[in-house]
Amino acid sequence: MYGANLRFPKEELNLEPRPDWWMVRPEEIIATCQSTKRGQANVIAQTPGGFPIYAVFYGDFSEPAPQSNWSAGSSSNTYKSYFQREGQKQTILFMAGIHGAEAESVCAATNLIQLLETGKDFRGKTNNELTSLIDQYRFIIIPCANMDGRAVSPDHLRHATFEDFRAVSQGCWKSDGSLIGWRGSKEWFPLPLDKVKNPGGYPNADGFNIMHDACPGHIRTAEAKGILRLCERWCVDAVLNAHSCEGQPHFIAPTLLAYPAHQRRGAAWATTANDLMFKAGLRKEALREPMKARGATFNLNTMMMYASGALAVTLECSTCSLENNYTFDQLIEPNYIALKVIMEDGLTAPIADRSTLFQG
Repeated sequence: MYGANLRFPKEELNLEPRPDWWMVRPEEIIATCQSTKRGQANVIAQTPGGFPIYAVFYGDFSEPAPQSNWSAGSSSNTYKSYFQREGQKQTILFMAGIHGAEAESVCAATNLIQLLETGKDFRGKTNNELTSLIDQYRFIIIPCANMDGRAVSPDHLRHATFEDFRAVSQGCWKSDGSLIGWRGSKEWFPLPLDKVKNPGGYPNADGFNIMHDACPGHIRTAEAKGILRLCERWCVDAVLNAHSCEGQPHFIAPTLLAYPAHQRRGAAWATTANDLMFKAGLRKEALREPMKARGATFNLNTMMMYASGALAVTLECSTCSLENNYTFDQLIEPNYIALKVIMEDGLTAPIADRSTLFQG
């Protein structure tokens, strides 16, 4: 039975009903993946809470496994010992819901699967521009990378207060009911579940924040292991890792730990995507200057780059902003804007040009 090992109940808030097309519950995610015919749905991990993590593949994924890995291949006489797909379609991974309370990208992903399967998403809408771009790639969707966190989170957080957003995202301490908080949650790995009133949707059922399961030689979660194996096996070129925050949506440039070529390319994507979100009325402020790589933090994005040479970037949707009053449709739109930016640019030149990538 799905979710049999969950330790905490689902958090409920007194918010407006979700639209019928807002498919984000674990059983809805599973049903959407299992119903695919055009795509191939594979389970890449089982969560400690008892859920499958699905990846849905669109395109030709028939090639044999590489004879090397990216680390060895990029240091050998020829990177082609790992990557042998020159002239063939590039591979893009759209990964949603690694923090389970952040439902916007999960909803975008399930609707995208429905769109690719039937020509219309769960709203009954077409998107010929997006589907035409996807057809130019091999495309993988992980609709929810943290099913445990999604199972204990509300269906949405539209118009939730900041305090409620933090409580259902990162949880509360048992001792005094205080918020654990965004940065506070990262002081523990795993979160000490015996000390929390509720863990929020950030971690999986064992208390691990999958986004930071990034210690080489000591990957703890089945979810992170499955994601990294997928990236390595299929030589993924680009990853859109979609999250949500309480503010305006924004596309984040790679950190300074990314390859220099990825820093430049990812920063250009961020500049374009953030400008398009402003023009679409999703951001109140235009960028004052082009985005650039900054900081040297590392996380699962860094590990995905190490696994396949991929350019892995982060998108933050808006989840609860009272100030901006987004509609449900607007809450998921940044995902599609970001995907279009990545795929349009990927047609101009290889996203992860492995012939030169490791040279700077």
